[in-house]
Amino acid sequence: MNINFIYKTFASLKHENFKQFFIGQTISLIGSWMQITALSWLVYDMTGSKLLLGLVGALSALPMLFLSVLGGVFADKYSKKKILIATQISSMLLSFVLAVLVVSNVIQIWHIIALASISGIIFAIDLPVRQSFYIDIVGKKDLMNAIALNSSMVNMARIIGPALAGIIMAKFGIVWCFILNTISYAAVLQALFKIKLPKIQVRQNIESVVQYIGSGFRYVRNNRLIFDLLVLMVIVGIFGWSYGILFPVMAKDIFHVGERGYAALVSANGIGALFGALFIAYLGDSPQKRGLVNLGIYILSLSIMLLALCKTYWMGLILVALAGFGSLVYFNATTTIIQSSVDDSVRGRVMGIWSLIFGGTAPIGNIYVGAAAEYIKIPATLAISAIVCTLAAIVLSIFLQPKETEASEMTEIPDMQKEAAKV
Repeated sequence: MNINFIYKTFASLKHENFKQFFIGQTISLIGSWMQITALSWLVYDMTGSKLLLGLVGALSALPMLFLSVLGGVFADKYSKKKILIATQISSMLLSFVLAVLVVSNVIQIWHIIALASISGIIFAIDLPVRQSFYIDIVGKKDLMNAIALNSSMVNMARIIGPALAGIIMAKFGIVWCFILNTISYAAVLQALFKIKLPKIQVRQNIESVVQYIGSGFRYVRNNRLIFDLLVLMVIVGIFGWSYGILFPVMAKDIFHVGERGYAALVSANGIGALFGALFIAYLGDSPQKRGLVNLGIYILSLSIMLLALCKTYWMGLILVALAGFGSLVYFNATTTIIQSSVDDSVRGRVMGIWSLIFGGTAPIGNIYVGAAAEYIKIPATLAISAIVCTLAAIVLSIFLQPKETEASEMTEIPDMQKEAAKV
């Protein structure tokens, strides 16, 4: 394999801080996906209720709608490294409590609901802080590569974690998934403690939390580039990212391939996403980020449109892989542009708004896709989704004239924030 290809694809790993964090996160996320898989099995095994299975998942995601912006405020006000250490320790303790409840055979469904709710709160704080932390450990030049490698790692964990969980549950018992997840947090905590960052003077906070949140939203509204990208993210989040919820129906009613065929569709989508992330990682600090946003949406939309017409299983596998590829190209390019364009003093709040959209559009999109597929059938639902995403990308491309590099010059930080930044 070409050495230059490897170097460009993994360029951000030359930063020792990022390398430590990347390795630690990889181990921890594999553990997390083991627990997610085992917990879903445990809930259904205990209750036999699909409703409770969905409720636990919803409670894990719901806090994102209310607390992600607050997490962004914390990222701007306090040490991101210390916040991440706190969230990882908290998550480790929750996993430990779950393991103790299971091994002592006293676990009840209300325990799981409570733990899922607390876990959702922690994640809502953690995500915007984590996203705004990357630029601190790699800088702007390798930011796109770092974000892409992180996406690659997440998709690898989604493949490896559930597979390991299946083996461990069958051979050793479900409790070991929770025990191993608890232990896995040690890897990311060790990495965080090892990370060395230059001392940054703590700013005097002259705004209340409400004012801080308001100034973050004003910053986004006044920054044409970031505002338009986030609007596009809302549209793609609702119409473009929820096709996966229809995979069980496609496998059973369209392709007639059963459970294994369904699993293969999910895997193909994940493999496509992995290659999309690696493609962005290889491009590194490409000056054509805006073009990559459009490329990703067009590939995603075309794949969904063709999937609406597809009746052949092997072609369906190719199309869902392409959809995963396009989705990750779009997602990583968008995230990189936003991170590269935002002022450091409001980075956390902007990523909090990003997290709100990222987490908040998923349930809306799932409801839309499920309801639409019920009443107008899958082909029409997918076709509408593809058309809406394509038109949104075209319209915003026409109106969005400023280049990414000009964004920070165009945007005025609210006056109170400027004063805070001087202190």
